[in-house]
Amino acid sequence: MVDANLTIGKTDELGVALATVIGANALGHLKANAVLSRLVMRDWEAKPASIGNTVRIIKRGALTVNDKAEHGKVTLQQPVLANYDVTLNKHKEVSFVIEDVARAVVDADYLSGYTEDAMKVLAEQIDADIAGLYSGLSQTIDATGAAGPIAVDDFIEARRLLNAAHAPLADRFAVLHEDAESEYLKVEEAVNLNYAQSLGGAMAGAYTGKFVGFQTFLDQKIAVSAAVCKNLFFHKYAMVLATRPLPEAPSFMGVLQRTIDEDGVGLRVTLSYDHDLLGPKCTIDVLYGIAEVLDAFGVVVSTTEK
Repeated sequence: MVDANLTIGKTDELGVALATVIGANALGHLKANAVLSRLVMRDWEAKPASIGNTVRIIKRGALTVNDKAEHGKVTLQQPVLANYDVTLNKHKEVSFVIEDVARAVVDADYLSGYTEDAMKVLAEQIDADIAGLYSGLSQTIDATGAAGPIAVDDFIEARRLLNAAHAPLADRFAVLHEDAESEYLKVEEAVNLNYAQSLGGAMAGAYTGKFVGFQTFLDQKIAVSAAVCKNLFFHKYAMVLATRPLPEAPSFMGVLQRTIDEDGVGLRVTLSYDHDLLGPKCTIDVLYGIAEVLDAFGVVVSTTEK
C-alpha cells in the first residue's frame, strides 16, 4: 500500500504519474487489440468537446500536373477542400478500483492487468461501430451461396471499383469475417507471413497477406446481417474515426484527470477515491464519432455465415 510517510506533494505527484501510466497503458492495449480503427482515417484535435457535438473533417482538394512552357509561369492551383461532418455520438467508458496504488506505479505487469481486458472490450466496440458503416456503402459484390465462396475474382472486382474511383493504390484493405477468412485462406496466393511478423500486436495476428493490392485482415467484429457477412474492402479515406478530449472536471471536485493521445486517438483517465470500496477508482473514457467519407472508396463483399 502507499507509504504512510508520503507527503501531500509526493502523493499528488504519485497520482499524476499513475494517471499518465494508466493512459499510456490503455492506449497501448487499445492499439494492440484494434483492427478496423487502425485502418480507417483518424482525426484528433486537442479541443474539448461533448457528446452530440459535430466536428468538421477537412479533406485536401485534388491537384493536377501541368505543362510548363519555356520561360513561362507555373500554373497556380487553388484546390477545393471537401468538408465532412462527424457527430461525436459515442461516449464509452470502463471503470475499476486500484487497491495498491504504489505498486501500480512501479509494477508494469500489475497495472497492465487492470487495463488490458478493459481496452480489449473497448477496441472491439469501436471496431464493431466502424464495421456497421457497411450499411451506407453503395458498392457491393455478392459472394454468397451459389456466387461464393470468396475468390480471386471478387478481389479483382473490388480492385476495379476502387481503381475506377481513383482511390490511391496505397492503404487499401480487405477486412474479413472469420468465415470469409477461412475461404480466403484456401486461395493459393493468400498468405505472406514475413510482413505479418513485422506488425506486432493484434495487427500481426489479424493479418493474412496482401492480395491483388489489398492488405487483408481478420476482424471478428465484422457485421453479420441475416446470416450474411459484410466484409469490407476499402481505402482508408472511405471512413473516419474522430475522437476528441472530454472537458476536465473542476479542480475543486477532488478528481485528477489526464488526456492521452497517440496516432489520432485520444483517451481520458479520471482518478478519484471511492470511500465505499476504500480504494482509488479509475475511469477511462473516450468520446468519438464514425462516418462514411468517400462512398466510392468502399466496397461490401457479402459472404455466407457458416
